[in-house]
This record gives sequence, C-alpha cells and structure tokens, in this order.
Amino acid sequence: MIRTKLITHSLSLALRAVDTATGKNIPGRELTVRINGDMVPFMEKEDGVLIFQNLAPRVFHMEVSSGIYESLEREVDLDQLDPKQPLVELQLIPGKKFPGWAELQELEGTLEGIRELDAVSAEDNSCFIQEFDQRKRLVKMFNPHHLALERIAYALVDPEEKIFEMFHIVKHIDDQTVKIDKLLEMAFRNSFPITPVVTGQCRPDGTYRLCTRREMGGARWLVRWAVEDQVFFRLVDFRETPHPRLE
Repeated sequence: MIRTKLITHSLSLALRAVDTATGKNIPGRELTVRINGDMVPFMEKEDGVLIFQNLAPRVFHMEVSSGIYESLEREVDLDQLDPKQPLVELQLIPGKKFPGWAELQELEGTLEGIRELDAVSAEDNSCFIQEFDQRKRLVKMFNPHHLALERIAYALVDPEEKIFEMFHIVKHIDDQTVKIDKLLEMAFRNSFPITPVVTGQCRPDGTYRLCTRREMGGARWLVRWAVEDQVFFRLVDFRETPHPRLE
C-alpha cells in the first residue's frame, strides 16, 4: 500500500489594498506584508485581492509596506471576520515618491491629539439613499449607473449640514441594495448621496496626511477629523486653498 500525504490549504485572510486617492486595488507586486514582524507569502487573485492561507496566529499585528505608498499597520483578529469571506480592506496613501505625486490634492500638517481623518467628495452625485431597513440594516439606493460599490467604507452625506456618517458594506443584495454593519443615526432625505470614503493617516506625534485626486472626486471635499472625543467637519476646496491645514 502506498501512503499519500494529503495537504489542504484553508483561506485565512483576503486582503484588499486600495489606493486611497483612486479607489483602485494595488497590485501585490508593489507590496510587502509582515505579520508579527515576519514577512509572509500570499497569492493574488485576478481582481487584485491578496490571499493568505493557513495563518497560524488568530490575532496578529499586520504591516503593509511599499516603496511608493505610506506604510500602514493594523491589528487583525481573524475570529472577528466573516469566516466565508474574511476580507480586510486597507487604504494606502500615495507616498512622496509616488510617480506623478504632484497631481495629488494633499491635506497635511500637525495637530496635537488627532486620531481620525477621512473625507468624502462633495461633488459626487452618482448614488443616493432611498430607504433604510433598521431591522435588517439594509440600505436601498437609487443607483442609476449601476455602480459596483466595490469598496467597503462608504458614507451617507448631508450636503446641507456638510456632515457625513460612515458605514461599512458587509453584503451586496443587488446593485440597488446593500447590507451595512451598523444602524444609521443621521436623519436623511432621499436626496442624500452615498459615496466612498477616503481615509487619511494620523500618527502618534500629531502629524496627519490625506490625499485625493481631482479626477476621482473633484476639488471640493468634505473632511472629517477627530481630536480626543470631539469630531469636526470642514468643506475644503483645493482650487481655493491648494495646501489646506487643519486647526
């Protein structure tokens, strides 16, 4: 009798690294991934999602680095992810060595105590909320262009009050309906846009940086940042203020 050894591979983590300025997936060849300090191999699907198999630790510190993007670190608990689709999305900010980085619209500076920074386009009118089922956490949209809504982080925008509420898509029902991760707290009308969120980076020393591209969302952006337990919003027009700073 010939004995054979059966080797099985199980999906531990699917990682989507997104260029925060364009919303496009970053090819795996541009990235190095370390878990608890050790470089780990991965496979890449055709859609750019990185696949990690047979990860031994269930909770770990992950660092994603690149020669042309800012490094990003995150704590990951695999048991908190969907076992059928354990997807993590990381938004990477183009670095100063990024080819053509001068085309970026940048918000950067130093603000003591800053801990969160993100923004949404104030010119995106491609998709609007219609209804929200609180019991099922289903958002019904008017999506006339049948956008795929491939990113995870989106926001419901109040264009009059110039504020927005972030949420994460956990399941696509169809191209007009998605299930989200929370109950919406902001009152809304069916004229309120739903748009992708661009995430900035905040460091312990108070430095911050956020990048957008005009061709991917226009020049007017609604910025949200948090300092300790206070949250602030500001409408930024990069045509009027090319190098804005928070205060």
